[in-house]
Amino acid sequence: MKLCAIQIPYAHSTADAADSVNFLIRELNACDDSCDLILTPEYSNLPAAFPLEEGREFVRLHTPSLIDAAIAAARRCNAVVAVNYLCEIAPGCFRNTTRVFDRQGNIAGDFYKQHLPNSEKRGVQPDYEYTKTFAPPTIVEVDGIRLGFLICYDTYFTEYIAHLGYCKPDLILVSSFQRGERQDILEMLNTSLAFNCNAFVLRASVSMGADADVGGMSMVVDPEGRILTKYGNKTGRMIQEVGDIHYKYMRTNSFGGAKISNYQFVTQGRTTWSYRPTGSMTVLAEKEMPYPRICAHRGWPYAMPENTLPSFGAAIALGAQEIEMDIRFTADGIPVVSHDPVLERVSDGCGLVENHTLEQLRALDFGIKHGSQFAGVKIATFEEVLAKFARHAIINLHLKSVDENGTYPEEQMQKIVDLLTRYDQLEHVYFMGSADVMACALKIAPQIPRCMACFPEPGKILERAVKYQCSKVQFFATELKDGQIEKAHQMGLKCNLFFSDDPIAAGKYFAAGIDTILTNDCLHILPLIK
Repeated sequence: MKLCAIQIPYAHSTADAADSVNFLIRELNACDDSCDLILTPEYSNLPAAFPLEEGREFVRLHTPSLIDAAIAAARRCNAVVAVNYLCEIAPGCFRNTTRVFDRQGNIAGDFYKQHLPNSEKRGVQPDYEYTKTFAPPTIVEVDGIRLGFLICYDTYFTEYIAHLGYCKPDLILVSSFQRGERQDILEMLNTSLAFNCNAFVLRASVSMGADADVGGMSMVVDPEGRILTKYGNKTGRMIQEVGDIHYKYMRTNSFGGAKISNYQFVTQGRTTWSYRPTGSMTVLAEKEMPYPRICAHRGWPYAMPENTLPSFGAAIALGAQEIEMDIRFTADGIPVVSHDPVLERVSDGCGLVENHTLEQLRALDFGIKHGSQFAGVKIATFEEVLAKFARHAIINLHLKSVDENGTYPEEQMQKIVDLLTRYDQLEHVYFMGSADVMACALKIAPQIPRCMACFPEPGKILERAVKYQCSKVQFFATELKDGQIEKAHQMGLKCNLFFSDDPIAAGKYFAAGIDTILTNDCLHILPLIK
């Protein structure tokens, strides 16, 4: 089977962009029936950095002739042709797309780029809403060949590549720019990709100039990680014949073992549950999660014992974007989840939480006060919550002040930050608390967003938010004054409201501009934003 990658000159100025597209069209027109599969580089219809509207006009002008040439090449060469381009999938909606045409010129399938760098989001501004919900890697099967895909920035994401390998592709098509990347790194990325997915890799890129030592590097790699051909920074058609496209590298199952596929050898030892959480239970990060939101106050305390694992699990299962919890420390320095400083209301114990060790608290029942059916529910440590629910929801982390007139202990703050780091929750949390907590958080972990509490002095909440560089404020419903929401928004602050369990009242708060409502009854408040 002969694989062909077309490497075109990158247009260093918009004036040269049409020449690059026309170069690609000429190369497509020159392909003959010796090619079985043809791949083009990333953004084949936009090979230059354009201002947004000018780029859209360029795409609309040059795309029809490019796609016509691709379809004609598929039919003339009896070849599969994959074109990466900025595709207008709906009026005004553009996506970075690799489209596959079968040998008859019919569309066999599309792949949309999964990982978009900030420069692409700000510059080309393609739609990427689809990346915010779960979808497995795309496989397009043509003539019995399973095609997988990566586009440029996608090649750096090893967890995605592991999932792609699980989908058992025969050939991975990589359309790319990677204009500033060193060529040895490009070799490493693609040999590792082939080896780890146990598949052939065909990469098509753009030339940055004959003398450039970055970019370029269209190549073919076999499943053993061997580069069969590479194109440097030349321009034109790179063609490489490969043997059985279904070939899989077989290796011994450890020393002296039976032969198994390389992917099977790797995947049989995976322990993904013991490291970074991934997959469909991972929600959007704090900075990405859209508003309005519902924050499940202490979980779902209407139905479950508050601030317990069952309560948080129920709220997450219902779809709450945020869960709120209160953190206190035990006598032996362990952060646990408890709203009250004392034990009487929520357990069969008595006295202060901080005067008990974790072992002593474990001996108490934190479910019986909610109902006999919950007898035996134990207090949750903060680490247990993270171990079970890391990145399953945004956590509104209410750190309880040790002394309202004092300072929050730095050693306690550091323990919290260390746990958030260990369980990869840093992008899915914000601190909520009074001035002492905000001051300590700003010093110890300025990268974690902060939400200013209403008390004490509710009338000065916005001033305190500015002082401690907060991104949110949390108003108390009975203390909310006219004009405060609008003023907060003008200051760039998001607005939480504590609290509302009445759907009619909650709807009015949302209409007034509140961004997130804390509620004890997420079941009946969530439909407002569904």
